[in-house]
Amino acid sequence: RFVLKPQREGGGNNLYGEELKAGLETMSPEELGAYILMDRISPPARDATLVRAGAAIAGQCVCELGVYGAILTGPDGEILHSGVPGHLLRQKTLGVDEGGVAAGFACLSSPALVPKAGPGASSTCFS
Repeated sequence: RFVLKPQREGGGNNLYGEELKAGLETMSPEELGAYILMDRISPPARDATLVRAGAAIAGQCVCELGVYGAILTGPDGEILHSGVPGHLLRQKTLGVDEGGVAAGFACLSSPALVPKAGPGASSTCFS
């Protein structure tokens, strides 16, 4: 249900299940301060083809959207700037726990916006 993730980019070193439990039991408070405990998200799987190192890999895949936030504060804690500078959409094969593109666990992807169908849908609603 949870994942313990190190506060760094690039993927790798996430703890799940029994590894997560062992980490919580054995790490010092200082070591735990380098991690964040998060709910594990289970996105729906779709058939897709990924291209990695020039080879096509077809099968069930999941897509993950990462939204980046930035905040800049002054010495007194006053917020000087706060915003969302960008996002990254990545896709990986089903069953892969890690998600880093640079680490080779996932591939960059692009969204395909599809109009919502059904009652009350308008041309500005997307799913």
